[in-house]
Amino acid sequence: MKYIIILFLIVNLNAQEEVSLDSLWNSAKSLSKNTLELTKDYSNQGKNILIEQTLFHGINGLVDNSKIKVNLFDIDDNTNAIKINLFLKGEDQNLTIDINKFTWGVTEDKKYIVFEDLDISLNMPWMQYIISDMMKRDNGYLKIPHNVGIFSLLYSIKPNIKLTYKQKEKEPFNILEYDYDKEFIKIEKFKSNNKTVEVILKLKGSKENLNIVVESYELRTANSKKVIVLQNLKYREFTKPWIKSIIDGQNNEIHIDFTKKLYNILNQKD
Repeated sequence: MKYIIILFLIVNLNAQEEVSLDSLWNSAKSLSKNTLELTKDYSNQGKNILIEQTLFHGINGLVDNSKIKVNLFDIDDNTNAIKINLFLKGEDQNLTIDINKFTWGVTEDKKYIVFEDLDISLNMPWMQYIISDMMKRDNGYLKIPHNVGIFSLLYSIKPNIKLTYKQKEKEPFNILEYDYDKEFIKIEKFKSNNKTVEVILKLKGSKENLNIVVESYELRTANSKKVIVLQNLKYREFTKPWIKSIIDGQNNEIHIDFTKKLYNILNQKD
């Protein structure tokens, strides 16, 4: 940078017969400031482009692109706002996600990643409802299980912070009896018998219902009966392949908060 300033001054000296020390100093300061701003701008753009391309290719490399594909991952050079566009097989439109701001950190027990001060909007109302409802139930925080891949992804965008989030024991989330807003999610059918399950969900923003028919599964519990685990699921129908691909990527397992009533429903026989 100093060589650019010197070059600028030499050109100015050759172009003028008289140059005062004050004007020379002011020119140097002005150019130095402008050069710093330009360097900062290009440096930020370069950093964001590197992150964008890394995440674009990294995420696509982790998922089945015939079911889920990142079409766009853009970080605004001025605000650092993030825009994502995703193809999801089974949806009639692409999912767009706008993250205007967020901070994040890891809980003391290293089990969860927590988002604070999160401003996020999605163009599919049922997905927006799920995220907003999760935050509402946790005092404005969004907590997800810790994952090395997600940690690395977030850290490449911005470093984690010391959380203000306070961990406390919660009642298990009852996935069947929770009072969902039926404008966004409506359980049209849930039937389980002899290790088979039939589910029909009506979701606002999706033309097609989510229909799932599970022909068989293995049932167990984990974490001292805090979690219900469904393993080795075999399906006859699954109308949203993108969701199924996520389950497949988790060793074909589904983990749900344990409640005795739900466990008995899933374990009942004729």
